[in-house]
Amino acid sequence: MAESLSKAPSEYLGSVSAEAGEAFRALRNALLDSGPLDRVTCELIMISNLASAGYEDSFKIHAKRLLDADVPMAALKQAVVVPLGGSTVIFPVARALLWLEELER
Repeated sequence: MAESLSKAPSEYLGSVSAEAGEAFRALRNALLDSGPLDRVTCELIMISNLASAGYEDSFKIHAKRLLDADVPMAALKQAVVVPLGGSTVIFPVARALLWLEELER
């Protein structure tokens, strides 16, 4: 079972170095704004990768961000299952679907 974080990982970094925390957030924003993809598409890519890597806390942070932006749960589920058979196997996909169920409760 993953240990839950009480705040975003970047906030932990910022508690050690405010400058590093700000630089990390600036990097993320620069990457999100670096091309033609909109933020929702970028976030869907992000949760797909986080699901495959098994990063529960970060996955839930980004999934919640999508849900708060009124992205349908079906879109999040599709982002999780699309890599199955290509770049990931079934266990991380099933686990991420469980995480989404937890967010629905």
